[in-house]
Amino acid sequence: MSTFNPFKNGIPITVTEAMIEKIIRMKSYGQDIKVEITPKHIVLSGTTEVKKMMFKKNVAFRITLKPVSVEKRTILFELVEMEPIDRNFINQRIFNRPPFFEFEKRTIKMNVNAWSIVRKIPVGTIKSYELVEGALKMKLTL
Repeated sequence: MSTFNPFKNGIPITVTEAMIEKIIRMKSYGQDIKVEITPKHIVLSGTTEVKKMMFKKNVAFRITLKPVSVEKRTILFELVEMEPIDRNFINQRIFNRPPFFEFEKRTIKMNVNAWSIVRKIPVGTIKSYELVEGALKMKLTL
């Protein structure tokens, strides 16, 4: 007799554009961020406050990220494009959000374990992930 296990292929978890926006807005000062998820990329756009000497100025930006690999419960994204200027300090301001995001060189690490929706599942690693219109869908192994 076989038993039906709906999670045989892993536990499905969805992270939406709004969830990512909320995390980036936490602790962000003067940032207006919009997240767009397409089947190929995650695109962040908005403005961030830049201080140069005694002046403050809002700079518009657009960042394109592409998922490249998975390590346990972390998804690594490659910074594909940054407009209008590619500056590390802007990337640092947007993605320096431990424990959710870490920025190092041209890679953004998204620790999905920091999301309460994933933390509720104490075991397993990311088995698969895909970008769909409006969301990042993944499956955790059991």
